[in-house]
This record gives sequence, structure tokens and C-alpha cells, in this order.
Amino acid sequence: MLTENQVYLFRSFQIDLGSFNQLLDSAAFDRQIFDQSWRSLQKKFAEEIQPMQSDDYRIHSVLVEINKQMRLLGMDSLFLKTARQSETMQGRVGQIRDRIALLMNYCAVLLESDES
Repeated sequence: MLTENQVYLFRSFQIDLGSFNQLLDSAAFDRQIFDQSWRSLQKKFAEEIQPMQSDDYRIHSVLVEINKQMRLLGMDSLFLKTARQSETMQGRVGQIRDRIALLMNYCAVLLESDES
């Protein structure tokens, strides 16, 4: 079971993931703004979510998956930042969207399991 503070942190993280995802919708994609937003999201994750521990196996396993997906999202973000061709950028954006959706689903699973 999550503490009240953990529920707040996961809801906040989920909202931040949604905001990060919206940057990809922008017609005038700005690599610098994207990079700054990624760094902010990564910092929040490292300070608030990553240090969480749980004795509940289900919560622990979801936390491990969130950690893994955040590392992979970091790699995807780096690849997007260095992409030059439009097709490559579109492919990277698709991968990032999928990973963000997965992360948001993991947050939802934790929040739903807390309500049970």
C-alpha cells in the first residue's frame, strides 16, 4: 500500500509525463525545450520516485519497471535529440510516446492498487 505522500508523488509524476508527451505534439518541435523538460522530468524522478522502497512485491516490481523504462526513455530522448532526418525523428517520437504511455500506465496501476 502506498503512503499518502507516495500517492501524491505518483499523481504528480503522471501529470508531468503527460506534459512531457505534449511537447511531442508541438508543430514547432524545439530540441532545447524538449531537452530541458526531459532533464526536469529526470531530476524529479531521481529525487522523488526512484528512492521509493516497498515491501509489497507487486509495488516493488512496478517500481523496478518504472526505473527501467525511465532509463530507456533517456536513451530514446538522446537519440531524438541527435536525429537529423524527418523519418528518424518521427520514429523516435513514436518510441517516446509508447514509453510515456507505458510509464503512465504503471503509475495508474500503482494508484489503482492503492485504492483497492
